[in-house]
Amino acid sequence: MSNIEQDAQLWIFNQIYGFNTIPPTGDTEIFTKAILICAKGDGVLSPAERNWVVGRAASLRSSGYELAKTYSADEALADVLANSSAIDKSGRRSIIYVAIQACAADGDFNQEERDKIHAMAQSLGIEEDVVNQIEEVCLEEAKTREKRIALLFPEGAPY
Repeated sequence: MSNIEQDAQLWIFNQIYGFNTIPPTGDTEIFTKAILICAKGDGVLSPAERNWVVGRAASLRSSGYELAKTYSADEALADVLANSSAIDKSGRRSIIYVAIQACAADGDFNQEERDKIHAMAQSLGIEEDVVNQIEEVCLEEAKTREKRIALLFPEGAPY
């Protein structure tokens, strides 16, 4: 990886998660699959949801990038999570965070998607209260983003 790619990746990880180093690749395939399965919790993986996951993978230089573009998300979530050794204690909450963002990318974070995320959280041993707090943070961040964009570009985004 070139210096610019590494610097970009580290900057993103630091800005989003507070990491001071780039995390090991781990099991990005399972992470990507689980996120897409949750986004398809309502039976539809919308273009906006898929594009959000693809864009995230691309910006993080994730090895899950190609998978994000093509994965059908038809596997059972429990089966995918059962094959995971990389979604360990330190990464469990972040997959919930990312899954909520992906589900909400199309502007419709519905009950079926929430149910799928809560099922994943239960499989990972994450308490319902924690999932609700993560959801609240995601919704607050989305509102703050909208407010920032509207303030910076009152006549609409120039690009």
